[in-house]
Order: sequence, then C-alpha cells, then structure tokens
Amino acid sequence: MSKSKVSVALLAIEREAQEAPKAILELVHTDITDNPERLQPIPASLLSRMADLRARAQANRKRTVLFEG
Repeated sequence: MSKSKVSVALLAIEREAQEAPKAILELVHTDITDNPERLQPIPASLLSRMADLRARAQANRKRTVLFEG
C-alpha cells in the first residue's frame, strides 16, 4: 500500500474516532429527553466508593512517581 493511501486510511480512522464521543452524547441526550422518568440520583454509597477509589488511585500515582523519580 502506498504512503498516501495509508495516510488517507489513517485520516478516515481518526475522523471516525472523533465522531464516536459525539454519537454517544447524542444517544444519551435522546434517551434522557425521551425517557426523563428513568433518571435517578446516584446513591450515596456509590459516590463514597467512587471517592475511595479515586483517593487510592491518587495515592498509587504518587507512590509510582516516587519510585520512578
């Protein structure tokens, strides 16, 4: 395959990758608009677990930086 064909193929792949998040957001927007009764608050227990995971991940990143530095 020639270099120009590879470049065109890579450009097409990149464009598709950029469109994917937009398509997902449009799907979510449509679902929320069509079915507002399905929206529910995030439970406090889930928020707590998310905060714990975030804190542990941050601690791991700090520890990794110290080992690499």
